[in-house]
Amino acid sequence: MTAPRKARIALDRRTAEAVVRGHPWVYGDQLPKDHRLSPGDEVDLHDPKGAFVGRALADPTSPIPLRVWTRDEGAPPLRDALFPRIAAARRLRERTLDLGRITGFRQVHGEGDDLPGLVVDRYGAVLVVRVYFSAWEPLIPRIVEALLAKAGGEIEAIVRSERDPAAEGGEGGAARVLWGEAPEEVEIREGDRIYPVTPGRGQKTGFFLDQRPNRDAVEALARPGDRCLNLYSFTGGFSVAMARAGAAEVTSVDVAEGALTTAREAFRRSGLDPEPHAFVPRDAFAFLEQAVQEKRRWDVVVSDPPAFAHAKEQLPRARQAYLRLHRLLGKVVAPGGLLITASCTARWTEEDHADATRIGLAATGRTFRLVARGGAGADHPIPLGFPEGRYLKVLYGVVE
Repeated sequence: MTAPRKARIALDRRTAEAVVRGHPWVYGDQLPKDHRLSPGDEVDLHDPKGAFVGRALADPTSPIPLRVWTRDEGAPPLRDALFPRIAAARRLRERTLDLGRITGFRQVHGEGDDLPGLVVDRYGAVLVVRVYFSAWEPLIPRIVEALLAKAGGEIEAIVRSERDPAAEGGEGGAARVLWGEAPEEVEIREGDRIYPVTPGRGQKTGFFLDQRPNRDAVEALARPGDRCLNLYSFTGGFSVAMARAGAAEVTSVDVAEGALTTAREAFRRSGLDPEPHAFVPRDAFAFLEQAVQEKRRWDVVVSDPPAFAHAKEQLPRARQAYLRLHRLLGKVVAPGGLLITASCTARWTEEDHADATRIGLAATGRTFRLVARGGAGADHPIPLGFPEGRYLKVLYGVVE
């Protein structure tokens, strides 16, 4: 592999200050008009006075053409820095997670582990790599080497999850084996919750690992005899948690019938009989509209939709979707019931989400009394100067 070309760019004062504070992104409209970048360049960033502020990986075809991976001017090339960075990510998980209880977690979280645009998820002995920044492409073989050397634990296979541009949000896709022999399916544990996962396929890299602490919280909040609803259930992560708490009935709603088949299997593997529960292959909005007509109510409702916006200009449309969703939710939560409402729309702030929740529920004469807030787990670290990294927002409240 040839060494990456080194380049240098002087940033304006505000952008340079943001990089110094810990923000890892430089947008295209923040670059000087005369810049020249090539894919895979390692670019030294300077402030208007010439002081070094960071080194970034370049992809001129991206809306975020520069992603900062170090603020150390003496750092080695990224291909060599991969090894200590992946080792540091492993140590952080060993310190912050109970790896005797948890066998599915995020091994490398992009910007949070100073490897921007690179994600590695662990499903037992299978690692799944996903790249969100094409400048990583030449380094894929090196990433495999570093994972084998520094990721820790037994590794049977390394798989690449490739996004499908035709899928919603470009999230769904196929898996390609990079090393070893990958099984069709693996089983992961979150304590007594057991989930079958097809590594590298479907939503995310196979499972919503970021919601683990919220599944723990929902299992603690649900009570024996509760009637529970899980909207956008995918393979039943929250559904299993509520059933394990003793819910009398859990209704799981997802547009993908195959995901619901997997959810039933997750019930069985977690020691639960799926038969008393409902698995409904339907669009969530259509399901809610019918439930309103039938005057159905649930004691605990979890709403975890996919991102309603992927770009800034889509936010007005996203707001209307969240408002509509919460107007419907206001009609199906039982009096005094719990609503756990999540958003993974990165450009949608927690304040935006709280506002849409309040206004949507108020349109049906309901109020939302906040009892807790949630987000992704410790395996999804976030630089303090990077508010966009706090993409997952979860509000827990009593609806009255």
